[in-house]
Amino acid sequence: MIRLIATDLDDTLLDAGSDITPRTLAALRAAMATGCRVSLSSGRMLEAMLPFARRIGVNAPMLLYNGAMIYDHNTDETIYAPRVPYETAMGIVRMAEAMGLYIQLYPGKGYFCREIIDHTRAYARSIRVEPTPVHAPMSQWLAEHPADMQKLLIIDTPEGADRAQAALRAAFPHGAVFLKSKPHYLEIAPEGVDKGKSLARLAEHLGLTPDEVMAFGDGQNDVPMLKYAGAGYAMANSCPEALRCTPFVAPSNTRDGVARVIEKYLADGLLGA
Repeated sequence: MIRLIATDLDDTLLDAGSDITPRTLAALRAAMATGCRVSLSSGRMLEAMLPFARRIGVNAPMLLYNGAMIYDHNTDETIYAPRVPYETAMGIVRMAEAMGLYIQLYPGKGYFCREIIDHTRAYARSIRVEPTPVHAPMSQWLAEHPADMQKLLIIDTPEGADRAQAALRAAFPHGAVFLKSKPHYLEIAPEGVDKGKSLARLAEHLGLTPDEVMAFGDGQNDVPMLKYAGAGYAMANSCPEALRCTPFVAPSNTRDGVARVIEKYLADGLLGA
């Protein structure tokens, strides 16, 4: 019996317009009506997840920042929230600047960038949250506002993101992890954090085993979550790493893939409290 569903947002739960379809919304609500818990699991920050959480009425804590925060918006309880240490974050920012990379910083509320460029505009349109430009090198801003980071994000071409991932992993073997959520997004989270470990924490918090968990995802950053869940579904539009990590494949996000799988489990009586 599946008692917890955890789903990624972008390119998984959401359609091509970064929205949730009526069919998907109905499927999630029908799952919760059985007593099953639903959680959202994304690289997004809280401000970009709350509108969907409230619209769906999710009844379980959410995984934010690629698992770097477990937060229950129904009770305003933060269950888990490690951070990238300031010194590590500064080193990453300086290296990114030396490589000519665009980088955004997430200190826990909002997100910050040097200037508004095309990368920023596309990202802001997708998550529907505007950034704060600091009009200075990010290393300078971070030195003036020293803080541990909830996450950092590099946006570049797919090839540039691959190069950045390899270079930063080699330069920073401790203090942070580097995983791609999209071909051109390099997500930087605290060391030891990934969606799989945080989903395991959430399941333990709820008193559940992996076999009672279903997960949906499409990106490299979703792989640990798909491996952890007893029913880990990669979307048909997933990256190769996600498709290789699990025998379960859902139809694409543009075909209500999450809804179609949930509907089948509902019909078979396999969802519940």
